[in-house]
Amino acid sequence: MARFTSAYTLAQARRTPLIPVFYHAAEDYARHVLRACYRAGVRLFEFTNRGPEAYHIFARLQRHVEAEFPDLLLGAGTIFTPAEARRFIDAGADFIIQPVMSPDVAAVCRRYDLAWLPGAQTINEVYEAHRLGATLVKLFPSAYLTPAYLQILRGPLPHVPIMATGGIQPTVPQVTEWQRAGATCVGIDARLLLTQDAGALTAQVAQLLQALQRPAGPA
Repeated sequence: MARFTSAYTLAQARRTPLIPVFYHAAEDYARHVLRACYRAGVRLFEFTNRGPEAYHIFARLQRHVEAEFPDLLLGAGTIFTPAEARRFIDAGADFIIQPVMSPDVAAVCRRYDLAWLPGAQTINEVYEAHRLGATLVKLFPSAYLTPAYLQILRGPLPHVPIMATGGIQPTVPQVTEWQRAGATCVGIDARLLLTQDAGALTAQVAQLLQALQRPAGPA
């Protein structure tokens, strides 16, 4: 059974609308980044399935999260198939993120009442993902599509929760521009952060999160 329902995940994304996206083959380093982000106020963190040891590192990180940061939602990203989704859910994934939209993965997430965040670009894809039960639609890659594109898309789809992610620079002007354009939450590549010093990393992430929490988002 999932630790957090899809409804809770969406509510948390609205409360803490910054989601670091991260992968590293060194588990200790991944813990370092995750811990610093948590101390900054992050409560949703995506660990991507992008390396041969990604699943095993994720499984150990999830146990660490449940023991040390029980209110943090750790999601599995770069998921393509139902088998991958089930495997990461069995390891404790609190949400599933895809770069694509797969109805069969959506069905797996519905079975567990687990948040599903599929990738989409066009208005048709965004609408279809929402119709299939997406908790948040992942507008990907957002940097390529631009905030202006999201603002236009918001015209006919004002109420669809959308996560802007993919190539967004971790700066206050960048993340707030996406929020003003209509993003419910913003995903940033945590590899671009100042990760050598834990205090500096926490301060940088806290600044980004606080900037997003100040204004009221439209979605």
